[in-house]
Amino acid sequence: MKKAPFKAIIQALLASLVVTIYFVVVAKLDHNDVPWISIIFHPNMVRGLLYGFFLFLGHSYLSKWVGNKYPSSKDFGKKMIVFYSVSFFLTILVVFIVNAFFSGLFNPGITQNFPQRFHQFIHQQRIAYYFQTAMISWCISMIFFGFYFYKRFKDYQIKESHQEKQQITAQFESLKNQLDPHFLFNSLNVLNGLIEESPKKASMFTTDLSKIYRYVLEQKDKSLVSLQDELIFSKAYLNLLSLRFEAGIQIDLQINTEQHTGFILPLSLQLLIENAIKHNIISVKKPLLLKIYRKNNYLYVENTLQKKKVLHDHSGIGLKNIQERYAILSNLSVRLQETDILFSVGLPIINEIVS
Repeated sequence: MKKAPFKAIIQALLASLVVTIYFVVVAKLDHNDVPWISIIFHPNMVRGLLYGFFLFLGHSYLSKWVGNKYPSSKDFGKKMIVFYSVSFFLTILVVFIVNAFFSGLFNPGITQNFPQRFHQFIHQQRIAYYFQTAMISWCISMIFFGFYFYKRFKDYQIKESHQEKQQITAQFESLKNQLDPHFLFNSLNVLNGLIEESPKKASMFTTDLSKIYRYVLEQKDKSLVSLQDELIFSKAYLNLLSLRFEAGIQIDLQINTEQHTGFILPLSLQLLIENAIKHNIISVKKPLLLKIYRKNNYLYVENTLQKKKVLHDHSGIGLKNIQERYAILSNLSVRLQETDILFSVGLPIINEIVS
């Protein structure tokens, strides 16, 4: 609404013109002996034109306000109750102001003072007229704005269906990354080596591996998870990477317990870590530096950029999926930054789960 509401004004003018034409035709049918010009320029017609204009404009903004206040398709009934309740009082207010204007209430040229004019104006008003006008306004708005709300309702159903589809796709991507045969094969190889070298480390490795699979199964049906749960899971995953790559990877986790508030997409942090591992060279001579930290309402995963020469054809699919899911769940977008030496992804942290 920062821009001039030119479109809404034009629509209100057209709507009021249509209503006025209708009343002109009705008046002409009731008074055949009265010339058209007298009917058209009668003060009541001008009054009706103002009624239509301000009522349509007011209801147009009212419908948008109610739609934004109750965006979920589940709130359709609540949305209609609030709309028609406010509509009743809005109609009475518009009729009152227009009638006051035509009565000369705001005309300082009249000899009577304002309290006297206001007292006289109040006595001239009829409750039945206001109630009748409100009923007519209800009927008209029920047709026009009922259709608007129904369209918004269908749009949100489509949006929620798209969100569900994206969630299913994300679940598949996450499961595919975690349950990938190569991931399991590499993990078992590391475990096999640790059993001989260090049974204690092998036991820790097995515990972390079981935590990963259990977490995937527990969170796969959720749209959002707490940042704290995601960090606990990711620490288990990072422990596996440390045991697997040893000095080839350096992990810097800069998040204290006070920064564990909020929610993010399930398995999104792990997916970003997995992307860093998958797309960059890891070696003892050239270790991969992985930094995870929180800044304001974003969780950042940052890694040194040392790209592999050959990438898989499906590279970037997981990141794109995260971006699409955040576009549905939040107004905040995923932040991407790439320089010659660093690659960074910022995940928005959602303060609360909106039902």
